[in-house]
Amino acid sequence: MVLFNRILGEQPTPDGQPPLVVLHGLLGSSDNWQTLGSQWAAHRPVVLIDQRNHGRSPHHPSHVYPDMVIDLLDTLDHLGIQKADLLGHSMGGKTVMHFADRHPARCRRIIIADMAPIAYPPHHTPLFDALASLDLTRFDRRQEVDAALAQTVQEPGIRQFLLKGLHRAAPDRFAWRYNLPVLRRHLADMTAFLPLGSVDLPTLALYGTRSDYVVGRGLEALHAHFPQLEATGLEAGHWLHAEQPDAFAECVEAFVS
Repeated sequence: MVLFNRILGEQPTPDGQPPLVVLHGLLGSSDNWQTLGSQWAAHRPVVLIDQRNHGRSPHHPSHVYPDMVIDLLDTLDHLGIQKADLLGHSMGGKTVMHFADRHPARCRRIIIADMAPIAYPPHHTPLFDALASLDLTRFDRRQEVDAALAQTVQEPGIRQFLLKGLHRAAPDRFAWRYNLPVLRRHLADMTAFLPLGSVDLPTLALYGTRSDYVVGRGLEALHAHFPQLEATGLEAGHWLHAEQPDAFAECVEAFVS
């Protein structure tokens, strides 16, 4: 499956500098990376991708990492990209890990943002419950959706993140861009451990020191699977690229340069 993508900066060419390819996390989209991507694109081509069942990419009844690895391969082939630097946050980070494991020749360097090759307890169910409980046909304005969502999701930052997936499917009708039923059905697949080999590529792990995704056993697992690992903690939670955008951007730029 070729995924929706947007290319910032120079068009990637076989003889040019390898592009930086960015994959978002669960319930995100390439829109989340537009600002940082534009910043990096001043120095190199940047490709922002919507993963399956997210953003403007196709919906599909399956949402498992082996399929998402194939999606990424198909998309790179479609764009004529033979080798790239890959950056993935959360779910996108797991996609990047397993892509690098299966297709190391297509990667120059990889950056994994607040994710580790371990199993996590499913903990997104309340968010899916909150989103599924909204009857979008009742709302005429985005502010009304925000107010209704606030009854179950109190954190404004999380609501704004979720509402990036809201769009007008018709002039009088809102819809979610992400495929809520399929994503909810595959939550266990998203958080389970998937066997991973030794990925001997230059690897940067950026993680939030206030997030529990990597600190502790996650960091140990990253070192076990990525022999060339460099790890840097930022004073942030799971959405470290949104909380510390300048520090995050500088770490990525230094690593890929």
